[in-house]
Amino acid sequence: MVIRTIALCLVTLAVGFGLGMFVFSRMPAPSASNTLAGKCVVAEDELDVALGTYTYDGTIERVTVREAIEESSTLDAAKNADGTYELPSADAVLSIARNDILMQEAQARDIAATDADALAYAKDTLGTDDYATIASSYQLTADKVKEQMLRSATIRKLRDSVVTTKSVKKPQAPASPEEGKEDEPSEEYASYVIGLLGDEWDSNANTWARENGVLREALKDYTISNDAATYSAATAAYYAAYTQFATTEQQVSSEWTSFVNDLLSQATVQLSSLVA
Repeated sequence: MVIRTIALCLVTLAVGFGLGMFVFSRMPAPSASNTLAGKCVVAEDELDVALGTYTYDGTIERVTVREAIEESSTLDAAKNADGTYELPSADAVLSIARNDILMQEAQARDIAATDADALAYAKDTLGTDDYATIASSYQLTADKVKEQMLRSATIRKLRDSVVTTKSVKKPQAPASPEEGKEDEPSEEYASYVIGLLGDEWDSNANTWARENGVLREALKDYTISNDAATYSAATAAYYAAYTQFATTEQQVSSEWTSFVNDLLSQATVQLSSLVA
């Protein structure tokens, strides 16, 4: 089985898809030795019982209680005072199956994240690339966090390879000016605005590169130069750039969701429990 991409609420948020279009079927009645029927907790010797299975590309894969728990926690952290474990939700099986299928697709396309990609992903999504710090926050091990980041970064590379609409960087709001200087042009705000304008601005000519740009329309009532722009202009540029970012992300999400759903619609999932 391919290695799992697991919790932290990262993967589904990052790749932008929901439950997907799985086909569900009823799991054959398990034997008395491994049944989870009627249970909300399991004992230590039941951790390797199948919580569910999924079939994809002609192969049946089991998802055990242990694997589902370790999606979001170490076993020690999940253990109850009496030595039992809460039965993971059915969503844990779905998450594992979704991510396994995406990892299989990435492998088929020879797509894999590097350690540097994983660190960049962690920094981008969690604000830090210190795996030990992340592990401590989420009751995981540093090795498990690294595994998660590698898988999440791989899936993001898969997304970027199949989606034709290219993502744009999310803009950061401009710093507020000192009191009384709200209307004072500054080089700082000029640099901020021009940074957002990209190829809409010609720094050599110290003017707009073209008149039909998206941000040009938003800033038509403001005076801008290489050396001076006001906070109001910077704010207007920010909102225009953010709108452009949000629109692009919606397009990326729509394309990616269609791609993912096409893959997931070819899978069959069987669950032994529907606990929430």
